[in-house]
Order: sequence, then C-alpha cells, then structure tokens
Amino acid sequence: MADTSNENNFANWSLPNLQKLNVQDLYIRQRQSLRPWFEFFNTTKFKPPGNIGTATRRLINNVEHFQTNYFIIIIILSVYCVVTTPSLLFVLLAMAAGCYLVSIKNREKQITVMVYFLFAGRQIPLVQQYLVVICLCILLLIMVGAGSAIFWILGASVFVIVLHAILHQTPNQDAFGLQMQEV
Repeated sequence: MADTSNENNFANWSLPNLQKLNVQDLYIRQRQSLRPWFEFFNTTKFKPPGNIGTATRRLINNVEHFQTNYFIIIIILSVYCVVTTPSLLFVLLAMAAGCYLVSIKNREKQITVMVYFLFAGRQIPLVQQYLVVICLCILLLIMVGAGSAIFWILGASVFVIVLHAILHQTPNQDAFGLQMQEV
C-alpha cells in the first residue's frame, strides 16, 4: 500500500489546499518529491506485470511515487516538440517579442489609438494590449498546427508514462523481493 503520510499524496491537491499554496511552496514540495533518476531508470526493476490487477496497482503507485519525474519528462517532450517544429518556435518567439514590446512601450505612457475615428485619442489598457498580441498569436498558432503539437505531446507523454509505470516494479513490491499472484 502507498504511504498515506506521503507529501505527494493526491489528497493534498484538493482545492482548499491549493488555494493556500504559493508558487515557492509548490516548487519546494515538488523538488523534495523528485526521485533519483537512477531509481527511475533502474533496468533491473522493469518486469512485466503478472495480471491486469498488478498492472493497475503499479500504474497508480508509480504515478504517485514518480509524479515529479513524470512532470519533467512531459517538459522535455514539450521542449523537443517546440524545437523540432520551426514554425511553432517562430510563432512562440513572436508572441514573446510582442509581449516584450508592449511592456517596453508602456513604461513611459500608455499607448493611444490614433488610427480610427471612433477610437481616436483613447488609451488602451495594458491588459487589452496583451490580449490583442495573444489573440493574433493564437490565430498564427492555429495556422502552423499547434493543435497537432499539443496532441503529439499529450499522446507521447501518456504513452511513456503509462509504459514506465506499468513495467517498473513498485517500491513496496521490492521490499520482500517477491511478487504475489492473485487467484
């Protein structure tokens, strides 16, 4: 059974607990729950499960045990996808540059619209300026196929995580060096 006093328990992720948690506490908590990569990639612990019940238990226990490691795997796959898709990388860089330009232009004063007679002389709030940049970039992201990249990341992550979690023996199975069969 999983240790109920584990800091990484799913019960800790309820809405009231998340509202009390700040980013620094979340980072510290996840950093402490990071398992050693030697333990994560230890090939002697990879064995096929005996039956579907064992596979299910391994999946649940390993996802809880290696949660932070799996999150890092998702980040690595995401970076790989963005770097190997030049058009997606270009649009994301353009979005970052657009947001940077909006922040630079608003250091001295807010931008005023002089183009259309309906909006002439009006100042645009900073939030709306960022919203315009993001909306334009969302259109570009749709054009370059960001949806397929998102689904590739999702599919590859689920495949890698489920495969690792099912094949990797759980820590409490290793305690006695044996595996019990269900009858």
